Amino acid sequence: MIDGKEADTDNPYFDMHFHKVYSMEAYSCASKYTFARTLSNLNETYLKKDLKIVNFDSTYLNDDSIWSSNNRDCLVLMRICFYASNLLCLSLCPLS
Repeated sequence: MIDGKEADTDNPYFDMHFHKVYSMEAYSCASKYTFARTLSNLNETYLKKDLKIVNFDSTYLNDDSIWSSNNRDCLVLMRICFYASNLLCLSLCPLS
């Protein structure tokens, strides 16, 4: 079992329960979710046993929601960069 410890806060700490409990700290909360997704995918591919993942936000553990979220974020970022470049070009143009 992987226990994310407080799913609604942004913390990199989690516990891994084997024969004993191991307290772990990831580099960031995003890397904690990436690690949990990777273990889940490896378990589905090779071990095919029941892996409990608790105290994680399920929307971030699902690969489909991650890609759609990143895609929207990328489009917003591209739009902001486009507007910023337009403003920069307009501000550098002389008004004579």
